[in-house]
Amino acid sequence: MPKKTIAEKNFWQRLPMRWRVIFILVALILASHGFRCIVPVQPEPSPIQRVALVKSFDVDTVFEESLSHNVSSKNIKRSKARVSGVYVSNLVEEPDPVKIAYAEFTSDKPSETSSAEVPTDPIPPVLLIHGLGRDGSSLYPLARELVAHGVQRVIVPDLPGAGASCRDVEDYSVEATAGTLFSLLDVLKVRNANVLGFGSGGGVAIFMSHQQPERVHSLALVSSLGAQEFELLGNHIVNKIVYTFCLGFFKIVEDVVPHFGLLDSRNVNKACTRVLWDSDISDIKKYIREWNKPIFLAHGENDWLSSIESAEYTKELAPQAETLFIPGGHSVFLKDPEKLKLSFDYALFLTRISVPSKYQEMSRTADEVELVYPPVVPANGARVVVLMVIIFACTFVAEDPTCLATGLLVAQGLVDFFPATLACLLGIFIGDLSLYMIGRCLGRPILRKPPLKWFVSEQQIDEMSERFSKNPRGLAIIVSSRFIPGSRVPTFIAAGIMKLNWHKLFILFFVAAALWTPPLILIAEKVGAGVIEQFKEWHHAAAWIVIGAIVALYLATHYIFPAFTWRGRRRHVMTRRQITRHEFWPHFILCIPVAAQYLWLSLRYRSFTLFTLASTGLGKLGGFPGGSKLEPYRNFLRNSDVGVRTVFVPAEKDLGIRWENTLKILKQEKISFPCVLKPEIGDGGIGVCIVRSAEHLKSWLEANHDDAIAQEYVEGNEYEVVWSRLPGAKEGRIQSVIQKDFVSVKGDGERKLEELIWADDVAVSNGKLFSKLNFHYNLKVLGAGEIFRLAPIGTRIKGARYISRPELRAGTLSKAIDELADACGNVHYVCLDVRVAGDEELSNGRGMRITSVKGTGATSSAIFDGYVRMGRAYARIYKQLQFCFAVGAKLRKRGIRPEVSTFRLFETWGTARGR
Repeated sequence: MPKKTIAEKNFWQRLPMRWRVIFILVALILASHGFRCIVPVQPEPSPIQRVALVKSFDVDTVFEESLSHNVSSKNIKRSKARVSGVYVSNLVEEPDPVKIAYAEFTSDKPSETSSAEVPTDPIPPVLLIHGLGRDGSSLYPLARELVAHGVQRVIVPDLPGAGASCRDVEDYSVEATAGTLFSLLDVLKVRNANVLGFGSGGGVAIFMSHQQPERVHSLALVSSLGAQEFELLGNHIVNKIVYTFCLGFFKIVEDVVPHFGLLDSRNVNKACTRVLWDSDISDIKKYIREWNKPIFLAHGENDWLSSIESAEYTKELAPQAETLFIPGGHSVFLKDPEKLKLSFDYALFLTRISVPSKYQEMSRTADEVELVYPPVVPANGARVVVLMVIIFACTFVAEDPTCLATGLLVAQGLVDFFPATLACLLGIFIGDLSLYMIGRCLGRPILRKPPLKWFVSEQQIDEMSERFSKNPRGLAIIVSSRFIPGSRVPTFIAAGIMKLNWHKLFILFFVAAALWTPPLILIAEKVGAGVIEQFKEWHHAAAWIVIGAIVALYLATHYIFPAFTWRGRRRHVMTRRQITRHEFWPHFILCIPVAAQYLWLSLRYRSFTLFTLASTGLGKLGGFPGGSKLEPYRNFLRNSDVGVRTVFVPAEKDLGIRWENTLKILKQEKISFPCVLKPEIGDGGIGVCIVRSAEHLKSWLEANHDDAIAQEYVEGNEYEVVWSRLPGAKEGRIQSVIQKDFVSVKGDGERKLEELIWADDVAVSNGKLFSKLNFHYNLKVLGAGEIFRLAPIGTRIKGARYISRPELRAGTLSKAIDELADACGNVHYVCLDVRVAGDEELSNGRGMRITSVKGTGATSSAIFDGYVRMGRAYARIYKQLQFCFAVGAKLRKRGIRPEVSTFRLFETWGTARGR
C-alpha cells in the first residue's frame, strides 16, 4: 500500500512511530497507575483468616573488627596481630507496623500417636511457613491433617508480599521475615513453637532457629535447601547477578507494563523476586550445623528445583535429623499430605519430642557441634542438567561473564569442569550460529529495526563485508573476532549477509568458541578460589561487587586494552573532546536553555506565536524552521540573481513515476548532477543529500517519499548569516556570521582514508561519524596531496565545523541583504545559508549564492563553535529571540496579529523534528 505524504497526514500520523508508541505507552502506564491507586487490588483475607498488625524489620549489615566471627584461619596465620573485619547483620525495627494475615487450626483432641504410659508435655503450637510463589493456603491441607492427628494448634501465616498480607515492606529477605514472624508469635502470645518451612520458607525457619533458638522447639525442613551451594548456581555473587535480571523483569512487568491491577493479586510478583534478591543465605549451613535440637527433613527424591543431594547434605550437617524421603518432585508433599505420610510422620515426630527424655535423645549437646563442614559433592543427575541449562541460557545474555561465573562454580566444587565447559561452549556456539542465520535469512533490512540496530550499525556490517571481499583469507577473521571486543556481532552478521560458505563457518564457529571458552573458565577456576575466600567476609556487599566487576570489565575492554593501540588512543582523544567540548554535545541538550528562554519570552509577551510577525513576508509562519523551505526561499529571492535554481519535486504514489518525473523536471530546469535534494519540510539538515547520479536519485526518493526540493549544486565556502532590521528603519545590521567548514584530509600516498581520519587533529574529533559517512572509501589510499572532503554539506549531523567570523560583518553585506528584504516586503529578521568564493566576496556582498532562507525562530549556530564561550553564545541567541518578540510586540500594537495558531506552530515543529 502506498505511503501517505506529509500533506495527507493528520497531526497524529505526522508524529514518528516511536513517539506515537511512547505516547500510547506512557498514557496507558499513567492510566494503569491511576486505576490502581483509585481501585487498589489487594487480596482480602479468607473467611478462616485473621489479620494482625505486627512489627516489621529490615537487615542492617555492620562492619565489626573481631576475631570471633568465623574469620578464616588463613587470615589469622597471615597476620596474627591484624584484627580482621567481618560483616555481621542486625535486625532493625521499622517504625510502621505491617498487616499479616494468618489462619489458625485448633483441636482439643489428644494426639493419636501419644502414649499414655510415658508422661508428655503439651505439644507447642506449630508454625507452617509457605514457599515462594505461594501463600498460606498451600499448607492448609497439611495443617488440617496435623490437627486431625492431635496437634492442638497450627498457625499458617501469609508471608509479606504474598496472599492477604502487606505487599509493601522495606525488606523481603528471609532474615527480616523471620523477625516479623517472631513479632506475630508475640501478638498471638506464643512463647515457643515448632517451625516447619516449605521451600524458601525453610530459609525463614532456619533464620528463626538462629535468631531466637530458645523460642524454636523443633525445626522441620520440607523440600528446602540446607546450604548456599545448592541454591541455583551455588554462589551468592553469581546468583545475585541472575536475580538482578529477574528483579528487573518483574519491575518492568509490574511498574511499566499497564496491567490495571490484574497482577497485583498474584503471588508470583516483584516481592517474590525481592525475597531472592534481598536474602543472603551464605551462612545457613553454619546455622544448621549449630542447631542441636530435633530436626525433621522431608524431601522428594526427584526434586529438580531443590535436589535430594541438598537434603542429604543437611542430614550430614545435622546428624540428629529424622528424614522422610519419597519418590516425587518439589511439590509432592503439597498434593496429598495424608496419603504421602508427611502429616502422620511429622505428627509422630512432634509427639516423640514432647517426651522430655526423647527430646534429649533426639538432640545433640553443644560439645558435639563441629564447625568443620562436610565436603560438597559436585552436581550429578538431574541437578547437573539443571545447572547446564541455566549456564546455557545465561550465555545468550552475557558470554564472558557467564564463563567467569562458571569458573567460580568449578572452583567451589559445585559442578565438574567438563559439563560446565560443555554448557558454555554449546551456548556460545549456538549464539554465533544464530547471528549468522539472522544475517543470512533476514538480510540487511533487519539492521534498521530494533533491537538489532541498537547493537550494530550498517556501517560496521559494510566494513566487515569489505574486509571479507578483499581478504582472500577472510574466513580467518571469524576466529580472530572472538578475541576482539565488540567485533563478534558485526562479523558474524556480515558473514550471513554475504552468504559465506556455511559448512566451513560452522567448523570455524566451533573452533573459535573452543579456543576461547575453556581457557576463560580455567582462569576463573584458578583465580576463583582466592576470590571466593575473600568473598566470605565481603559477601554482604555482593551487589556492589557485581556492579564494580561489570564496570571494571567494561572499562578494561573499551578503554584500557584499546589504549595499547594507536587507533585506541585516537578514539580516546575523540571521546575526551566530545565530552569536554560543548560543540559535540547532543543537539537536544544544547537547545534546553534556548527552549527555556522561548517559554519565558512567550509568557512575558503573552503569546507563543508573536515572534512570527517579525518576518511575515516569508509566509504565514514567518520562515519558521521546520515549515516549508520553498515558500520563504521564493518570497525572499523575488527577481534576484543571488539564488540558485530551485524546483519543487512533488510526492507520487509510485516510485518509478516520481523518479521519471523528477528527471524530467531537472532536465527542464537545466539542473545537472551533482545536485542537492532536500525534504520540503524539515530542519537541521535531516535528509539533505548531494545526489550524484540518476540511480543515486532513485535511492534517495525511495527513502524520502514526501514532497522535496531540488537545487543546483554550487561550489564555494558556506556561511550562515543572521540579519535583522527594526520596523521603520532603512538599514539593517548583520548580527552574526558563522562559517561552515567542510572538514577535509590530505593524502600522503601511503595511508588509507580511515587512517588519515584518525590521524588528523581536526577530523579525529568526529572520527566515528566521518568513518561512518565515508565507509565506502575507508580502505582507499589517497594520493600524495589529494584532498578528500569528509563533510560535503554544511550541516552539523554531517560533521561540518562551525566557526564564528564577526570580522566579516564590517563590509557592505548588510546593504545587499537590505535590498533583498525591501523587495520581499515585511521582513525584519532572516537567517541565510550562503555559498561564496571567499571571505572578501561575502563581506562585500559580491558573488553570493543563497541556498537556504529561514526566518523567525532560526537563531545563530554560535553555540556549535567550540571556541566561543557558552555564556557568550547563549547571550547572542537570547538577544536574537528577544529581537523577534520585540518586533512582534511593536507590530501587535499596530493591530497586526499572528496568522498561525499555537497548535499549528508546534505541529510544524513536531513534523520537522520527526524526520
